[in-house]
This record gives sequence, C-alpha cells and structure tokens, in this order.
Amino acid sequence: MVAISSLGILLVAGETTDQIRDQSERERVEGAFVELSTVMASSSTNDDISQTMDLAAGQQGAVAKKDTGWIRVEANGSELVNETIGTIEYEGDDGTRIAYQAGGVWRETGNRTQMVSSPPIHYDPRTETFSFPVVTVGGEQTLGSGDVSVTHNRTRTFRNASVIENSSVTITVKSEYYRGWEGYFARQAGAPVIEDVDHDERTVTVRLGYLEIEDAFDSGITVSEPPGYQGNADVDDTDVTVQHGSMPELDGVVAEMIADMNTTENRQWSDTPDNGPWILDGSGTQGPFENGTYFASGVNLDDDITFDLADGNASLIVDGDINVTGSLEVINWEQPGDENHTLKIYSTGNLDVHGGGLYPEPNGNDANAQQVQVYGTSDMSIGFHGGTFEGTLYAPSDDFSGPNEVIQQGQCSDQQACFHSNPDFHGAIVVSTIHFQGGAGNTFQYDDQLEDAPIDIHPEGYTLPPQLTYLNIFHHEVDVENS
Repeated sequence: MVAISSLGILLVAGETTDQIRDQSERERVEGAFVELSTVMASSSTNDDISQTMDLAAGQQGAVAKKDTGWIRVEANGSELVNETIGTIEYEGDDGTRIAYQAGGVWRETGNRTQMVSSPPIHYDPRTETFSFPVVTVGGEQTLGSGDVSVTHNRTRTFRNASVIENSSVTITVKSEYYRGWEGYFARQAGAPVIEDVDHDERTVTVRLGYLEIEDAFDSGITVSEPPGYQGNADVDDTDVTVQHGSMPELDGVVAEMIADMNTTENRQWSDTPDNGPWILDGSGTQGPFENGTYFASGVNLDDDITFDLADGNASLIVDGDINVTGSLEVINWEQPGDENHTLKIYSTGNLDVHGGGLYPEPNGNDANAQQVQVYGTSDMSIGFHGGTFEGTLYAPSDDFSGPNEVIQQGQCSDQQACFHSNPDFHGAIVVSTIHFQGGAGNTFQYDDQLEDAPIDIHPEGYTLPPQLTYLNIFHHEVDVENS
C-alpha cells in the first residue's frame, strides 16, 4: 500500500514538473518570436547587412515555411494585391503552437488562437488610411536554437493600390491562424469590419471604408459600431436585420443647405422678424404646409402640424433641434403610379421624440416609410421616449463619442440613438450606435418596401465629398537561417 501511494505521488510530481517545463519553454519561445518579429521588421527596410539574434526555438526547434497562406486586397471589383505569406512555427509537446506570421506572433491551443504580438498593420477610420507592410518568410528550413541571421531578400510595392475612390476595400487573409487575425482586425478597426469568417477555408474577410450609399436602407438598422444592449434588448437578437458598417456622413451637405436655404422666401410661413428665431411649433396659423422648401431655426412641436403633399414634395431645413411632443403628420402623399410625394427634413441639431410622433397618414404597416425622411449630422443625438416614428432616419457617424444629449439614462448615455419607454418605430435607421432600453416592449419594424426604394440621400445639386481610402501596402520577403 505504501509503495503504491508513493508511486502515485511521484507520477503527479512528474506530471507537474513536465507542465512547468513545457510552460517555461513556451514562454521563452514566445519572447524569442516577439524579438524575431522586431528584427525582421527592421531588416525589411535594410538592404545592406544581415542582422543576427539568438533564437530560443526550444529543444525541437522551429520550422520556417514559405507558402502557408495568402493575403488578398480587392476594391471596385478588382484584385489589387494577392500575395502568399510564410510562417515560422514552433510546436510544443502538448500541441500548443507558437507562430510568427506576416509581422505578428500567434499562439494556438486547440481551436483557440491568441495574438501574442500584433502585426504592423494600421487602419485610421478618420483619415481612411490603411497601412499594411507585410513581412514574410522567404525560405523553407528547420531552425534550431541558437544564432540565426535575418536578411532582407526583396520588397514589392503596389502602386496601383495607393488611392481607392468611392469604394470600400476588402482584405481576405487565409491562414492556419485565421481566428487570431479575426480578433486582431476587430480590435484594430472595430468588430463591424468583419465581413466573413470561413472556418472550412480558414479565411477571414474584412471590409474597410463606406458601405454603398444606395444600400443605406436595405436593413432595418445600420450601425458603424457594435450596438448597446441591456438583457434581452440586444438589437442583434431582434427580428430586424442589422447591418454593420460605415455610411457617408452628411455634415458638409447639411451645412451647405443651411447656408443656401436661410432666405426670406423659405421663411414666409413665419411672422418672426428677419433676426429670428423661426421656431416651428404648430401654434397659431402655422400650417398646413404644402409642397416647397421651409427653413426653421428650431422645431418644438407641442401641438400638431400637417404637411399636405397633394401637389408635390416638401423639404424642411432646420438649423437646430427637433423636439416632438405633438405630432407631425404627412397627408395626401400617395399619388397614382410610383410618384408618391415625400417630406425630407435636414437638421443640424438633435432629434427628441417624447410621446409625440412623425409619420405619414394613415400610419401603420399600410403606409410607406419612404414618405418621411429625416437626415442629421454625425453629432446628432437621437432619443425616442415613447411616441411613434414612421420613416427613415439617417445620421451616420464614424466617431460618436457621446454623451447622448437627449436621453442620458442608464446605458443610453453614450449611445447615439436611444429607444426608451417602448416607442413604435416603423422604417429604418442609420447611426453609429443604438440602444433599446427595456427590451421586449420596444416595437421596431422594418419597412421592407425600403429595400428597393430609389431614395436620394441628398438633394440634387449637393454632392458628398469623394470617399478616399489611402493604401500603403508593401510585401517584404526576409530570409531567416541558422548562422
């Protein structure tokens, strides 16, 4: 009995010692691979001399493989870059793999891949600049522990991929470590850039730059950042299709319209002297408004107001906030054929629907949300506190940092759009972030008539600045061999 117990203790002790030894070796290899990535990055821009380092590759050594995957860059339907990438890989006794690949160091255990050191890839969404210096292995051989020399072999530049206009850029990476690449891109450029992960093909595809503007209302919700959630209020768990990606901001267009439309002719509805403010509130003789262009320095609807579109479209240009506790109704918008009339509202301020509503009559599922369109700037705060909205709401932002100036409660405080106290929303919305406070009581329905609707985001005569994506792509091939 004593002998058997002693043997058991020795076996456990032996296993523990082996685990400690394996962990210690993995840590040494990880540190050596991180140092190797630095040396290779330095060598990639130096044609003159080889660099030498002491590589701790463990007892079994590492293997350098030339063609272990590829990186492809596409834009405007054309392939700009398609380059193979190599890997230097160490595998421990427990199956854990440490790998250098394309400037990064990865650790894979089972089906889990973690980034140990990031590749030198950078994306700045504000300047739309994507820098991708791919450093990869040139030769194939076994590398033992000890001194290794790192020599720059060649560099390939891609002049045809320097500036991409009015198109998103798609990058696909095929690699054994694709899960690590997925995590890296999500951290570097945000989770919405991940377009596809193919586990069978071991690829991850990301998209940088704006979505196509004609697809703005193809989904009920479009957000450029992950949506907020509270319990079952997670917007990704609703029945509404959620589209992730950036849309062009309208700040410049709205500013031009304010400058052009602030005229006496467009303020004729108001008795206010020329020095303003021209507040649309529905009181007195305001309305009904017919087709034409109207300018206001604010909308505070405590009462009800009507836009009668029997004779044509209407535009309301607001240099300020829109606060709705009454209602704004659009009537007689339906015309024979497909020429239904529309009210478009452009605002420089915030949108606060507090128990009131904006909608075409009759409202509900029989109406078309295309008939009421609201457009805002990238810093528009949006709040629905109960109430009704039937239409489209477009106020994209790539960098909404908050706070929400309309509803500052709970998790809504730093979200661009907040749905509070169970509003009824029928149509589509495009914003940076969105949060449903309270969850199941919110009624959000997508109007599928919007999917093929020919909606012009900005009026004729106004254009969005070209969306330019700047690509700095280099493929450096470096040879690594034992000295």
